[in-house]
Amino acid sequence: MSLLNPNDKIGYIAPSSCLNDKDLTPSIEYFNSIGLEVVVANDIYSQYRYMAGTDIKRAQDINKMFEDDTIKAIFCTRGGAGALRLLPYLDYNLISKKPKPIFGLSDSTVLQNALFAKTNNPSYTGFLPLYDINTPNINPTLKNNLEAILFNNNHKIVSGTSLNQGQTSGIIVGGCLSVFLSLCGTQYFPDLTDKIILIEDDDEKTYRIDLMLNQLKLQNNFDKVKAIIFGSFTNSKIIDIEDGNVDDCINEFSKELNIPIIKNFQYGHIPNRQILPIGIKVDLISSPNECYISW
Repeated sequence: MSLLNPNDKIGYIAPSSCLNDKDLTPSIEYFNSIGLEVVVANDIYSQYRYMAGTDIKRAQDINKMFEDDTIKAIFCTRGGAGALRLLPYLDYNLISKKPKPIFGLSDSTVLQNALFAKTNNPSYTGFLPLYDINTPNINPTLKNNLEAILFNNNHKIVSGTSLNQGQTSGIIVGGCLSVFLSLCGTQYFPDLTDKIILIEDDDEKTYRIDLMLNQLKLQNNFDKVKAIIFGSFTNSKIIDIEDGNVDDCINEFSKELNIPIIKNFQYGHIPNRQILPIGIKVDLISSPNECYISW
């Protein structure tokens, strides 16, 4: 059964940074062109400090999207910062009774993983309407991947290189590494047992990446993780030569792990990215000939 059907409604929310006067029209016209109607949250253009409205207002917009049975999927319009602050105000009872996929990237990692941890709600990471459709054109890889996820049943994404070989299956959690780790020590961090961890990041110093990877390794049940997928770490900065590069950080982190590991997967803060599931079970293959996930 496909995720959506023609003439379905999708919802637009702004859980993180404010939109200011940014124009959502190109993305709305794109979705209309593929047969979907866009419902824009009431307070999407609100502003409170750097965020798209107060924590309560942003949470109320999300709760209303879940409450509306005519809306079949929800799209975070942009990333930025602030989604962490609204988590206490979401109606997890409602969401658990009316699950629907949330699409996002970057700061949306907070919302997507928190909802999975609390309600098992599924999500897709790798798409933000404001950034990915700000002209009449859309990146062909992104377009094909998005429409396949929306309207097709079976998915296979071939990408990356094998760091540790193997095959497994498990539910993907993660997204943007620094944002994902902001949930550590809270009720919103997902249990890592039998999970496949997906991580990427942007504009981070390599020593910070090294420390974050080791923080991840210290989380409860990390020893029960089934596999790891490394996406892109764009704009990483080496402050001192001793810090090493991203590959140095990943290789040292991975050297004692006896699980399948894929690196350089086509996902992250890059234009030509894949859209991947969060809170959804996938099969994973990591081999010298081919690396892929399927669901």
